[in-house]
Amino acid sequence: MKVLYKKISLLLLLILLALPGCSRVENANSLSKLNINIKKDVVVTFAAWTSEEVKLKKLQYEGNLKAIRKCGFKQKYKLIEIESHRWGGSADTVNRIAANILCTNELDNISAGNNSYKKNKQKTTQKVIDKGNQMLTINAHVKLDGSTAIISGTIIANTEVQEVLVGKLQLPTFAGGVFEFKEYIPRAGKTIEIVAYDIKGNKASKLLKIERGNIQQASGPKFDALNPLGKRVKSNPNSLALIIGVANYEKTPANALYADKDAQQFYDYATMKLGISPSNIKELVNNKADRVEIALAVKDWIQRSTKQGKSDIYVFFAGHGLATGDGKDMFLLPYDGLPRLLQDSAIKRDQLFADIQQANPRSVTVFLDTCYSGTTRGTDMLIASRPIFIPTKEQSIPSNFTVFSAAAGDQTSKPLEEAKHGMFSYFLMKGMEGDADTNSDNKITARELHTYVEQNVVQQSSGSQTPELQGDKDRVLVEFN
Repeated sequence: MKVLYKKISLLLLLILLALPGCSRVENANSLSKLNINIKKDVVVTFAAWTSEEVKLKKLQYEGNLKAIRKCGFKQKYKLIEIESHRWGGSADTVNRIAANILCTNELDNISAGNNSYKKNKQKTTQKVIDKGNQMLTINAHVKLDGSTAIISGTIIANTEVQEVLVGKLQLPTFAGGVFEFKEYIPRAGKTIEIVAYDIKGNKASKLLKIERGNIQQASGPKFDALNPLGKRVKSNPNSLALIIGVANYEKTPANALYADKDAQQFYDYATMKLGISPSNIKELVNNKADRVEIALAVKDWIQRSTKQGKSDIYVFFAGHGLATGDGKDMFLLPYDGLPRLLQDSAIKRDQLFADIQQANPRSVTVFLDTCYSGTTRGTDMLIASRPIFIPTKEQSIPSNFTVFSAAAGDQTSKPLEEAKHGMFSYFLMKGMEGDADTNSDNKITARELHTYVEQNVVQQSSGSQTPELQGDKDRVLVEFN
């Protein structure tokens, strides 16, 4: 029997130490100490054989009752300075648990919210019948997770709670009158009434009006942020890159949305995915990309930096393009270009290719996020008097060139608003991250990259934009380590 007493005492000690605010446990063996006046807010005495679970539940229950008188109806509290006393050593052994009540100055509000558990006060009504010293009250809390309300609370009574009802459903309650249940909340909201009865016939009710709030709506497709980190690539010391992006033009109010951002982003892909040293990259953005600066970059910097027969040159251009009225010649519009004077202020595509070819590089890869139809990435026209679409004729390119074009000659190069990039540029760079490596051989060829870009651009543009590829389709552009 003594062994059993020791086990029960040890278990009680462990449980009490786990309670918040537990400060000490005292043991005594003298029956005379039964009459000691313990100056605590809550004092509960038990028979020796009472289980530890019942002891703790009873302590919490008595604490609820006395906390209302000490702290007020809606104020939260904690049981602190919990002590355990034990008297006797035989069949008359008894236990006593005592604790103080700490009012936390926090209001016990009914709360609800949306999917992020945002808390809002809910309007409630409460009816409490008090017959003499008999008091019965209901505290309730609401958390709303989508269409499911999780409702929990306590029934505070001076006597035993007989039953708790929600409609016709009887709720199971635990020590201290604790309850919890779930309820479906329709779109229009729902009013729930909780009714409690004690064995003396007292009744208390609480109305909870719960609203779901705004529901989440589909916001369109989501696209991952571009990120050139990840798979590392082999460096190419014999490579050069000329990167041009013009979003805001000097002589035309029609902007090329996100073209400057595309160019600045491609700079990182040139270094991290094409293996080009930053010292071999020239970037011209907005007012730095006028006709003179572009000409200097091509006829001076590329000519002098190229190792003949060894260098791989990459050109990226994002901005406006325009064709002549007959569609025979295509031009890239620099920052200071004037659409009405193409031949005098713009850069002819064939001439650009010819000037680069004079440097005698091993290969040239060109990415053109532009179109020649007279329309822009937005809704503007470069020349208002021209027809909406100017069909262009496919032009030949030098044998060692590989040219990616954002759209067919009579189409518009569109932006991808969700990603804040040009549609062609976004999927071009996304494919270079490794998404275009369809056969998982750690190499991305021009064919693989074009196929990836074409599939995604056609889908996102609803078939109104079709990227094109000319040149060596088997040329390896990206090679991972």
